[in-house]
Order: sequence, then C-alpha cells, then structure tokens
Amino acid sequence: MDFDLEERHQAWLAEVRAFVSEHFSADDRAATRRGGGEWSGPTIRRFRADLAARNWLAMTWPPAEGGLGKSMVEQLLFMDELAYAGAPAIDMTASSIALTIIGIGTPEQKARWLGPIRDGAVEFAVGYSEPDAGSDLATLSTRAVLDGEEWVINGEKVWNTGAEYCSHEWLACRTDPEAPPHRGISVLVVPLDTPGITVRGITTWRGMRTNQVHFEDVRVPADNLVGTRHDGWRAITRALDFERVAIGITGGLRRAFEELVAHCRATVVDGRPIAERPDVITDLTRLAVDLELARLLNYRAAAMIDAGLVPHAEASMTKVFTTELHTRLADTATDVLGLEGQLDPYDDGAPLDGVPQLIYRAAPYLRFGGGTNEIQRDIIAQRGLGLPR
Repeated sequence: MDFDLEERHQAWLAEVRAFVSEHFSADDRAATRRGGGEWSGPTIRRFRADLAARNWLAMTWPPAEGGLGKSMVEQLLFMDELAYAGAPAIDMTASSIALTIIGIGTPEQKARWLGPIRDGAVEFAVGYSEPDAGSDLATLSTRAVLDGEEWVINGEKVWNTGAEYCSHEWLACRTDPEAPPHRGISVLVVPLDTPGITVRGITTWRGMRTNQVHFEDVRVPADNLVGTRHDGWRAITRALDFERVAIGITGGLRRAFEELVAHCRATVVDGRPIAERPDVITDLTRLAVDLELARLLNYRAAAMIDAGLVPHAEASMTKVFTTELHTRLADTATDVLGLEGQLDPYDDGAPLDGVPQLIYRAAPYLRFGGGTNEIQRDIIAQRGLGLPR
C-alpha cells in the first residue's frame, strides 16, 4: 500500500510551511514554549488573528456555512505542521465545537454562532467534567431548569481549560433529572461574563492553567440551547470524537524526536557519540516506529470523518496511543540527556530548549484530557470490537 501524500496534499503543506515561515518566528516559538501552555498571550492572539484573516479557522466547514470545505485530512496536515513549528493551532472552538453545531444545530443556531467563531470573536471553554463526574460523564449533576424564556443553571465544572479568557462556555447540563444517565442531558451556550459565574484557577504540573467554574442561578436565554432538548449526549460525543483526533497530532513529537536524534549524533561521551550506544539505538528505533504508527492512526480517523463516518473507536485509538507516546518519548529523552534533561524552557542551558522536560510534565494531563485513556480503552473494546461492558 502506498502511504505517500497526494500531490495536492504536498502543495497544501508547502503553502502552510510558507505561511508559518512568514507569520511565526523563532522568537514567537520561544515565547509560546515558555508560556507554559497559556493560550491567551499576545503572540498566540496575534497568530490566531492571522489564521482568521485567511479563513483558516473554518478550514473544514462546508462552503455553505462560510468555510473552505477542506478535508479533515488536510486540516490534520495543517495542524501537524503548526505543531511541528511550535505554533498554536486551531482550537477546539473551530475544530470541534463548530463542526458539532454544523452537524446537529438548527439553521438559526448555525446562523447565530458560526460567523463569530469563524472570525475569532467567540471562543469556547468546554464544560464537561465535574467534581463527581469526570470519566463517567453521564453522571453529571449540573442542572439547567427552564423558567419561562430562560434557563437557570446551578452546578460546578472542573478542568475547565480556557474559562479565564474564553468568551463562552459549551456547557453540558442535566435538563431532565428523571431520565436515565445518558438521557436528559442538554448543551447550552453560556457567556462567561454572565452574573453568577465564578472562575477559580487550577495550575497543573506542566504549569498550564485550567479552572474550576461555579454556576449559581445563572440565567441564559432559552434559545442558547444547542441541538434539541435532552439530546446533549449526541453533541458531547460528537465533539469529543473531533477533539480526540486533534489530541493525536504528532508534529510536536516528531520535531522533539528529530532534535533528540541530532543531539545523540553530535554529543560525544567517553570518546563516541551517544547515538552509537546499543541501548540508545534500540530506544530511538522504537520511537521512530511508534511515531509512524501514531501518524497513520490519526490519518485513518481523519479519513473516516471525510468519508462521513464517526470514528468512535478509531479516535480513541489515536488518542490513547499518541498521548502515551508523549510519555515514552519524554522518558527516553530525559534518560539520554541525563540531569540536564530536567532543565525547563526558561533555562538557557537546557538541551533541546527544555522541550523534553515540558513534554514529560504535560504527558499526564494529555492522558486524561478529552477523556481518560482507561475509558478510551472501554470505548475501543465496546464500539470497536463489540465486546461486552
């Protein structure tokens, strides 16, 4: 089987690389890397405005919805290239939530939300997990009660990344407490400046901020419902499938691996390059194989979306494999680099710009972000292999 990219894909990659070269400098990369994952800084804001100016935030949206109509594979190539450059990619608002609105939203909902998302005026934080409902999301208890022409919301969300700077919350609520766990859930769009919302920061091991968000008698218009009432589980799972494909991007890992190989070739210890040690050869070879497998798993999930399929199991496969590959690559790199491999991106003496240490600290977050890997394995078993619960 021929896995080479088609000519049109090669041309698309050349266009993306030219754009990145012009709009994202080495200083921008350093600022982004040293930001500890804070996605609201001026460098990132400016770069995303550049993307919006080319309508690249709406890359895979249908032309009828104001998008470019590109394939999910083309978006994957684009996001992979940005990750390789260390540049911020399209966030979940445009790559996941907007596609969900396009798929299940009413014409009125699409007309209301897609334009502001495409222009970068609306950004969503995703309100799923709660103190007592994370991997078992169907047990969520945040309530939304319809009072005339308004929803009244009470509850709490955690691991709510972006709530400190996003304009809106994509909020999963229980709207029918008598229904079975996967029923009676709805998704509401909630402006984060609405009275009754309190945002408290949580700093992860990586240094990246996420949040705990409390909702107390928060009122939003009835037409802020997405899709249909009590059918929110379909919206949640659809958005998560798109998100898990994005989590599987390998560009950043590929760059870190290439720089690690170059370091091993150039660094001489006890009279010979590190790259000549048998244990290093074995470890680097395994990583090379795993990176190629991760890339192909991601291409498969993207190709399924392009074919009109929903890659429940396949998106979970790429999410599990790629996030755990972060750990394997970081373990290998920090071992090969020795004590200096523990230096962070703020230390000018850090080998490979401190990226291995940053990947090491980010890896646990990635394994539970977008749904824990343990739950992903259940999805693969049940939806992919037809095994019992």
